[in-house]
Order: sequence, then structure tokens, then C-alpha cells
Amino acid sequence: MSGSFIVTTIIIVTVVLLLAILIISLLKFYKERQERQQQELEQLSKRSYRVAHLLNVLPDRYLPLTTKVVLLEYLISSIHLLGRHKLVADLESALPGYLQLLEELKLDQQASINDKVQTHVQLSQVQQGLQDVPLLLRGLVSNNLVDKATAKDQVTQVRFSYCLAHHDLLVKEAQASLDLDKKASALEKLRLALAEMEKVATFEQAEPVLKKLQSTIQSIETELFGNNPRAS
Repeated sequence: MSGSFIVTTIIIVTVVLLLAILIISLLKFYKERQERQQQELEQLSKRSYRVAHLLNVLPDRYLPLTTKVVLLEYLISSIHLLGRHKLVADLESALPGYLQLLEELKLDQQASINDKVQTHVQLSQVQQGLQDVPLLLRGLVSNNLVDKATAKDQVTQVRFSYCLAHHDLLVKEAQASLDLDKKASALEKLRLALAEMEKVATFEQAEPVLKKLQSTIQSIETELFGNNPRAS
């Protein structure tokens, strides 16, 4: 009996130990999974706020329509997911506005398509925002939310917008100089704007911008220098 009792005890102890190890392993697994899920939610939350910030600082003139729609759809989807975890209450309150904006964009209604950079501070914000767009698109490609070809095309369009924003501010400053009858200063600004847009001259949408700049520059040069427009 004593031998049988010992065997039985060993079996019971072994089973208890195995169960304990199993329970500890399961608890560790669930804890790690929960921590991983929390990290993913936090990353998603940070990315969502970045997207929301970009949508606020980038007028439609500088953010390509396709890019804006992609980012907006991603933001709306993220808000729905994060909302179940009570992580983005402020973004949830803005959700109706994002949904309305998405509907407008799908109808090609771009409210800020004519809004141009007005100050150096705004230019810095716009250009910094544009630099963030490729990183966001790369993340969407990694998550199979956007195909590589679309992302590549949008990144290319962003390069045009980056130069266009600088061009807009230079033209605004040139106009301010013209209003003060400072034609030489205006000419300098317009030449800088022309050089900026020549960086993206291969883009189809750059052609009318370049033609307008060249015409304005020629007109001012004629007023300043007569038949020797390149004199200084």
C-alpha cells in the first residue's frame, strides 16, 4: 500500500506541477498578447493624431485628392477601432465632420483648393506636413491598406506640392513688393519662385504655373530694363 501511495502521490504532484506550469504559461501568453495589443493601439492612436494634424494643416491645394481620401478613410476606420477602447474621445467627437468631409471629397468638392500659404510659419508647417505624408503612406503599404503603385504616385505628387507651397509664398511677397512699387524686389522674388517650380517642371500641372511666372517676370523686366531684360 505504501508503494502504491507513493506512486499515486508522485502522479498527483506531477499533474499539479504540469497544471501550474500550464496556467503560468497561459497567463504569461495572455499578458504578452495584451501588452502587444496595447502597444499596437497606442501606435495606431499616435498615427491617427498625426493624420488628423495633417488634415488640419494641409490645404487641399497641397494635399493631393487621392492622398487625402486615403488618409481620411484610414483615420475614420482607426477612430471606430480606437473608440471601442476609449482612447480617442476628442477624435470621436470630430468623426461626423470627417465623414462629411469624405463625402465631399468623393464628389470632388475641395473646400480649401484655393487656400495658399500666407506666412513663413505656415510654409514651415505645410512643408513639414508634406514630409510626413510619405512615412504615413509607407505604413499603410506595410499594412496592405494601400498598394505600392498608388503610394509611389502620391509621394511623387507631394514633391510637387512641396515646391508649389514655397512658390505661393514667394509670389505673395512679390505682389506685396509690387503694391509698394518695389519692382526690383518683386522681380527677385518671382525669379526665386520660377527656380523653385523649375525643380518640378516635368509635372503636367507645373506648366501653367511656369508660363504665368515667365510672363510676369518678362513684363516686369521690360518695365525695369527696357530692351535689356536681363540687366541688373
